Amino acid sequence: MSKFGPILVVLVAILSIGFMGFAGVATFGGPNWGAIAGSMTDYQFIRNPGPEPTWSAISRSDDNLKTSAVLPEVIVSALDHKQAELKTTLDELNADQPKVQQNLDDINRRIEADKPALDAHLADQAQLLLELGEQAANLSRQVVQKTQEGSAIEKVVSDRRSDVFRQQNQLEVLRADQARIEQITRQMTDLIEQIDTDLDKARRREKQLRQRLGEDY
Repeated sequence: MSKFGPILVVLVAILSIGFMGFAGVATFGGPNWGAIAGSMTDYQFIRNPGPEPTWSAISRSDDNLKTSAVLPEVIVSALDHKQAELKTTLDELNADQPKVQQNLDDINRRIEADKPALDAHLADQAQLLLELGEQAANLSRQVVQKTQEGSAIEKVVSDRRSDVFRQQNQLEVLRADQARIEQITRQMTDLIEQIDTDLDKARRREKQLRQRLGEDY
């Protein structure tokens, strides 16, 4: 997770360089501006007719951007707007990173806490196997019994290893669950805001009806 932030920085940097390069080519290369505007699906470019026609751009979030008589200037303004949105997204992700990292660190600490006990157990069992081998050389009549004990010990070791793998899988599941919880939280927040808005409208409507029809309404 500690590598997540630098990866985002590199991604946004690459996209930013791409946008700047695109703007440079757009300014000096003389491309088909109409085709370029049509390819920028996040923005709507509008030609405003009149004695002196102008171009304007509107983003998908209804932000009104630069208005100019020159279409390339409007397109460059849209590219700058997109770059600013990418930077905002990166800042938000970086702000959330410490909280997510702390949760992952807690999970990793729980997993790491079990490793010393597992290592000690493996060492103890290895010593026991050695002792069993020495006893088998001197006590041939106990070979079968000691072999069974050794098999049981190996099974314990295998089970403990499986526990570690299972905990690692649980960590991946927890990461996925955390991402889903964050998404659900955002959705619930939006829903609560919408419900509050609807309730406020209903209260205002009720007040208007009471004023119009009287308190017996």
